[in-house]
Amino acid sequence: MMKDQDALIGVGIRGTGQVAIQHVKAIQNNGHTCVRAVCGRDEQRTKAFIAAYAPEAVWYTDYEKMLADEQVGMVSECMPNYLHAKEAIMALQADKHVILEKPAGINRQESEELAEAARKSKRKSVVSFVLRWHPMIENIKTMLDKKSIGDVYYAEADYWHGISPTFSSYQWIRKQQFAGGAMITGGSHAVDILRYLHGEVAEVSAFSVKKRTDFDYPTTYIASLSFCDGSVGKVSASLDGLSFPYQFNLDLLGAKGAIRDNRFYAGELFSHQSDWMSMTCETPNSGKVSHHPFQNEIDNMVDAILNDTTSRCTIEDACSTMSVAYAITESALKNGAIVKV
Repeated sequence: MMKDQDALIGVGIRGTGQVAIQHVKAIQNNGHTCVRAVCGRDEQRTKAFIAAYAPEAVWYTDYEKMLADEQVGMVSECMPNYLHAKEAIMALQADKHVILEKPAGINRQESEELAEAARKSKRKSVVSFVLRWHPMIENIKTMLDKKSIGDVYYAEADYWHGISPTFSSYQWIRKQQFAGGAMITGGSHAVDILRYLHGEVAEVSAFSVKKRTDFDYPTTYIASLSFCDGSVGKVSASLDGLSFPYQFNLDLLGAKGAIRDNRFYAGELFSHQSDWMSMTCETPNSGKVSHHPFQNEIDNMVDAILNDTTSRCTIEDACSTMSVAYAITESALKNGAIVKV
């Protein structure tokens, strides 16, 4: 069915990289949205991006001019990490809905300013902590909501992604001033899923190590977590794994069972269970952006706009995740000192 162009939410894409491609596809596939504009830093690359993925869009190289475009009601922020908070704040202040790539900032101050801007805005937001929309995570969330493994007393997640020189963001992601750090740029996924599935973190104790010379910041982190409900856990992040595939691990231990990635043991629920059972769904073990559930995220955001609800991961919620990532980074700098979130 043809879309009624006048009734659509016009989206302005900020950025022309691999993630922007996936955002465009998801936006074009939603029946209530269309790409009205694309804003990149290079004119020729921006025009080429439009020709390939959004031929009806107009082009900009000046972000403020795109924000002034009345046809743009929502902005999709797909720039490098260090621009996320600044440009999301600009979009909110321009009265636009915001789709924001993670992380929601690279330092505590800018995330706090971003959260404040979101609180003041009347517009909707969503942040691409995309695991919240992953089928395996949705299954696990249902199990936890139904108390299938009882009260969880230990929660653990690991983000292991060997960023190679062929990675599309390699040139900037290996610089702390642009990426923020390993726990911020990648490990925040693991932090976020623990918050989403289990609850808020009260304090952390962390250590880090640097095993590669092409990055200017520590590339592997390990942190012990104390949750607000008295339970404990662990989170790790590593960008060093060039010799093995991307891996995202998740472990939840409960009073009545346990979950390990797509496997679970819930003896009270399944009285004849004698070994681990597996969920028949994919696992989140791919670092390719084409593997991420952007469509589900964008659809959730559009539903929030149309029905005046909140998305599954608002900017304010995402900034709470970043507070944990910043505390872990600070603790590692202090050689394991306990840092309150």
